[in-house]
Amino acid sequence: MWQRIQTLFLALSAIIAVAFLFVEIADGVTGKDNIAASAVAVGIALLQGFIIAMYKDRKVQMRFCNTTMFLALVMGALAYLQTDGEHLRLGIIFGIPAAIIVTAFLARYNIKKDEDLVRSMDRMR
Repeated sequence: MWQRIQTLFLALSAIIAVAFLFVEIADGVTGKDNIAASAVAVGIALLQGFIIAMYKDRKVQMRFCNTTMFLALVMGALAYLQTDGEHLRLGIIFGIPAAIIVTAFLARYNIKKDEDLVRSMDRMR
């Protein structure tokens, strides 16, 4: 399970989602002060753990990676829309969801490569 590169991408995505809770997204406002966005961030982190545990079912992993990318977009939108203040840190508000999307995409790409490799081996039998 841990020897596959996509597991590292999924774990990195979970770490980034948890880091969102502790980063300042505006002056004096951290991610955990924004209840909806922090709930989505925790959901993303838990979903990544579930995806890692489902290492035997690659089709489900790919489907949940797509869900993760969508949830990251929702998290960024919620963080932007529900944070009041003039001094928003847009690089953080949109950078963290973008990093989650990139790592989830890389994980999905490598899961797809594994699935294609297994299918090609099944054809050789």
